[in-house]
Amino acid sequence: MSEQKLQNEVVAGEVPSQATFSLVLSHLYKGDKPVIANANCVFSYSWNFDTNMGLAQLVSIDNCDVNITLHPLGIQGYLDFMSDMAPTSVVINGQRVVLNRIILNIQLATNKRSGGIMFNENGDIIQTTDNFVNAKASF
Repeated sequence: MSEQKLQNEVVAGEVPSQATFSLVLSHLYKGDKPVIANANCVFSYSWNFDTNMGLAQLVSIDNCDVNITLHPLGIQGYLDFMSDMAPTSVVINGQRVVLNRIILNIQLATNKRSGGIMFNENGDIIQTTDNFVNAKASF
């Protein structure tokens, strides 16, 4: 087994210092209809538990590279990250969409992961994982 694969394996509730994983945004948190139904988002993060510093990244949406950096929010008990970019237009499977804000939450006690994307210039559509309502960071 490769070293990268070992680093990404999780023992019940243990949060590794780095990982790459997928989250599906299947819940319409706000808005009339999803921008990208069941968006499959690949996230990665690297965290130094000694210094309490790190970054995350939204790597791709539905296998289309976006590579957007997410910065830590400093919420106790969580590794929470949020983008700080201006609304950005990207093409996902031939469809032009505007990404407004991206959030990734990792609960330290359980390693439960959730996330969401605010779409459009005005953020009127928000899609999240089903478990996002229990997350600390919010839109």
